[in-house]
This record gives sequence, C-alpha cells and structure tokens, in this order.
Amino acid sequence: MIGAIALHEWRRLRAGMMFWLLLAFGQLIVAWLSFAQLETFAGIAPQLKAGASALGAMDLVITPTFNTLVLLLLLCAPLLAMGSLAGEVQSGRIALWLSSPVSGTQIAIGKALGLWLATLPLLLSSLLTLAALGLGVDLDWPRFALAAAGLLLFGLWLGCITLLLSSLFDHPAAALAASYGILLFLWLLDSLSGPEAPWYWFALLPHVKPWLAGLLRSQDIVFFVATAGASLLFGSYALARRRGDT
Repeated sequence: MIGAIALHEWRRLRAGMMFWLLLAFGQLIVAWLSFAQLETFAGIAPQLKAGASALGAMDLVITPTFNTLVLLLLLCAPLLAMGSLAGEVQSGRIALWLSSPVSGTQIAIGKALGLWLATLPLLLSSLLTLAALGLGVDLDWPRFALAAAGLLLFGLWLGCITLLLSSLFDHPAAALAASYGILLFLWLLDSLSGPEAPWYWFALLPHVKPWLAGLLRSQDIVFFVATAGASLLFGSYALARRRGDT
C-alpha cells in the first residue's frame, strides 16, 4: 500500500506544470554552472599542475556544482510538497484519505517517498551531466559516488521534512512559507552560534559539507535518519488527529 501511495503522489506531481518547470530550471542551472566552472578549471589547470597543487576537477568543478544542487533541492522540495497534504485539506480530498483503511503512518511514508521520487529526475539528470565530465577530466569516482549517495539521502530527508510541514497547515501557501522558513533557519543555524551550542547538532551545513568533501561520518547519517524518522512520526500523528484517533 505504501508503494501505491508513493506512485500516486509521484504521478500527481508529474502531471503538474510545476514539476516540469523545476526540472527544466534545475537542469539548466546545473549544466550552465558545471560547464562554466569546467572552462575556468581548464584555464588554470596548467598553473595547478606546475605548482603541484592537489586541487583537481573534483574540487573546483564537481563539488561546487554539488553545493548548488543542494540549494536547488532546498528550493524545489517545498514547492513540490506544499500541496502534498495541505493541498488535500484545501481541496477537501483529505476526507477520502482519512476514511480509507490505510493508516496515517502508511500515508505519511508513501507521500514522503512520492516526493522523493519527484526529486529523482533532477538529481539523476544532474549526476549524469557531472559524470559525463569524467570523459574529459580525471575525477575521484569513490568521492563522486559518496556525494551522489549523500544527495539521494538528502532528497529523501527533504521529502520527510516538507511532508511534516505540509501536514500541519490547511493551505499550501502556509506550508510553503513554513518549509522555507524552517529550512533556511537550519541552513544558517551554524553561523548563528558556535559548535559548543547545544542546538548546533541541528544545523544542516555541518552535516552536508563532510560527505560532499568525501568524508562519511556516522553522526551525519544519524542526523538525517533520526530527523527524517521523527518527521514521519509527527506527520503520522497529525493525520491521526485529523482522523480523530487521538
């Protein structure tokens, strides 16, 4: 049943113009930025080689483009998720979901997976574009694979977070504003306080930068898995309250 809900959500998003506009915009930005940085790298490559610099295409082309892709996901995910549950409430279709024999947990997980599926075309097309650069320059493929896996996990995390925020509101615009506000706060949290602050663990950038740099840390995996799981749990609870089960 979770798979059926995920596919239903994916088809609903794919049928909308927003999905295709975000995909086209995102791919255009990634392609333009990657080739612009590749041109710059080609111009300074002789100097880097002469100076025996350890910097390569992975550091000066791929990783900056991955950083841009993270920002694009932060921009696109709330736009895709704002109608996931808040839109169902606004249209009145939420009554059909709540009257079905499907549990709130199954609805939350299925819709979160559907949102993740909607981010995959942008992720995969961008990764293929960047991987194609490896035909002309040397890339650190293990590091590339780690960063790609991290981006896939990040996309799933965004689906869970934005679904929770969509479940808390009755209007998509309110869900969108809340999603951007929370994600921006998490993105900037590390700059608002030092590492000794008790809430520093919730800052997003310190968990994103290591795997983009090729470093796999257990605390980063725990952060994404724990916060995504908590979001699904609270999203399920929000649906249970609407159903009157609590």
